[in-house]
Amino acid sequence: MELALEQPANLFAVLGERLRLRLACCLLAAKHGLCVCELVDATAEPQPNVSRHLRLMKSARLVDERREGRFVYYLLQNPDHPLYDNLRCCLETVCCCADFQADLKRLRERLKLREGGKCVIGFSKKTSARRHRKGG
Repeated sequence: MELALEQPANLFAVLGERLRLRLACCLLAAKHGLCVCELVDATAEPQPNVSRHLRLMKSARLVDERREGRFVYYLLQNPDHPLYDNLRCCLETVCCCADFQADLKRLRERLKLREGGKCVIGFSKKTSARRHRKGG
């Protein structure tokens, strides 16, 4: 796979925003992908923000998506190119930071709700209540 010079620049620009870096760390922890509702619960961010950032990550070819029923799962790209291997190593290092660990802890709790390895509940009541309190 041949990469154009602007693609690595886009990847790093996308990861320069904190929420997108947090999302990438969550996606790194889930090899088979995560649905938006799981990422919302893990990051404690509003769904529109998470979806918008995932679209930007997809346009930079950092993430891919697959649809299963009513759920869309996002996962880190896995092309056969050393840039992506090195990027994963960098993410693994960043994800070890204490503040990213809080997201990963919430993610692990959320993933316990899966059935057969798939999200089945959508947005949790806790997330809906949080959005309602914030006026969303």
